[in-house]
Amino acid sequence: MKILGFFGKGGTGKTTLTALILRELVRRGEVGLLAVDADANECLASLLGAEGTPRLSDMLQKYKRQREESPELTGLDIFQNLFDTLLMEGEQEGYDMLIMGRGEGSGCFCAINDLLQAVFEKTVEGENYNYLLMDCEAGVEHIARKTSGKINDAIIVTDASKVSLDTLKRIKEVASEVGTTIENYYVVANKTRPDMLDKVEKTAESLGFKYLGAIPEDPNFTEIAYEGKSVFDLPDDSPAVIATKKITDQLLGA
Repeated sequence: MKILGFFGKGGTGKTTLTALILRELVRRGEVGLLAVDADANECLASLLGAEGTPRLSDMLQKYKRQREESPELTGLDIFQNLFDTLLMEGEQEGYDMLIMGRGEGSGCFCAINDLLQAVFEKTVEGENYNYLLMDCEAGVEHIARKTSGKINDAIIVTDASKVSLDTLKRIKEVASEVGTTIENYYVVANKTRPDMLDKVEKTAESLGFKYLGAIPEDPNFTEIAYEGKSVFDLPDDSPAVIATKKITDQLLGA
């Protein structure tokens, strides 16, 4: 299974790129697709038109109740059954959807991280899925909490601001510090003037990252946002869709 993690400073458009690449994979007829919204803002489902998908944080409450009602069952067995149900309820046309939710208290998943990792290794990282697209939290928090222990491709979305470009370096540093395995680092420019794209590309290359290109401004996004539509409603000749096809070609060819 190929795991793609999408990172970047808040507001750069990483959720948008996650949705666009998933759209492209579905359009190409790829099977075994799982989209994971690991951002507490939970915007991915809306862009995909998958509102109403159950949350992992909701499942945690069911897990606690079942642990109390059935002490003879192991925590892993209970969690596995609930997780399988969650995935079935998250089935969409062409892909499955999983929303992490806000977690316990201030967004911490500490109490279930070990169980979640065990279930992921058995269910998700087995033969069930070919691609896992994870929309991660803004910045480097998601890596720092080690809820993304293994990633094939880290796709970092950035604009040309210093703060955003500094995030590129910080993500690689934190991944190394916490022992996260990332095979490839990629950079995609978004919300960036054409005359500033060269700056983004040079910064990426200086860090050893591969620059995949840019997502151009696309008026079609404004239209689907106001009409409550999803990325699947974008026309095939939409500027963002065309750019995403080229980016996906590079990812799949890696």
